[in-house]
Amino acid sequence: MDIQALICFAEVAKRGNYTRAAETLYLSQPQCTRIIKNLERELDIKLINRTSKAFSLTDAGIAFYHEAEKLIQSYNDIFRIVEDVRDCNIGEVRFSSPGVLLDMYFPTVLNQFSEKYPEITFNIKEEGSKLTAMSVLNNEAELGMVMLPIQSSSQFVIKTVIQDVCKLVVRKDHPFAGRSTVNIKELIDERIITFGDTTTLHNSFINMCEIEGFMPNITYKSMMPNFIFDMVSLGKCIAVLPYPLIQHCITENMATVLLEPIFYWDIALIHKKDRYQSFAARKVLDFMYDYFEKLQSQKF
Repeated sequence: MDIQALICFAEVAKRGNYTRAAETLYLSQPQCTRIIKNLERELDIKLINRTSKAFSLTDAGIAFYHEAEKLIQSYNDIFRIVEDVRDCNIGEVRFSSPGVLLDMYFPTVLNQFSEKYPEITFNIKEEGSKLTAMSVLNNEAELGMVMLPIQSSSQFVIKTVIQDVCKLVVRKDHPFAGRSTVNIKELIDERIITFGDTTTLHNSFINMCEIEGFMPNITYKSMMPNFIFDMVSLGKCIAVLPYPLIQHCITENMATVLLEPIFYWDIALIHKKDRYQSFAARKVLDFMYDYFEKLQSQKF
């Protein structure tokens, strides 16, 4: 058994399809099939149930897939460790984050980081918190920035770097505008705009409303702050948004109101547990921990 056979099997298991796995690995479909058959022969056990209409892993195949993934990751880490020692301050970090966090924080973060480590670059993937967590879990990204909570939290190293709240944004002629707080139950008849389905904020807000016994009328969903604030400004809806974003975008004809119960907005940096972190990734984490600690301290 060699590492290429493990890689081929893991790719077939992950995609549930020989042809797509072969394309990813730049193999022909017959080559891919032959590698799996030889692996089963070597192990003397069936790993994949094959029929003309269905594909599934056997019990042995499922167990073997999980162990194969660990070995492949360890194999890749060997080369990354050697590259770290050889290249020192050179590297690329694959980073995933919701776009709103990139807009709010990353121009400054990247500028300051690049001044300190000019040879370390970022490969940034923009996606909602739920998808960011999946990217980190599936090794598609080394580091991620997410709104808490996240699923499978026990599989991550999680450090909260921003603690704030979400508030209502309304036009100044709205009945809520002159108030300091609004109970979430009072939103039952309101037209609301907030982030899209792939975001934790969207799900958390709906969960809060369901606890209070109603489903919110989310009329619009968007990840574009300018669109959201324009819709509020036109009086088409009210918005539920994180306060740091509100501070960036609010205009004179709008007002903010605190929700009751308080809707917390906690942002964390995450990376996968028990996974080797490259020199570049460790430098990014250390830098960002320090950056956000200073940023939070300025609030008090």
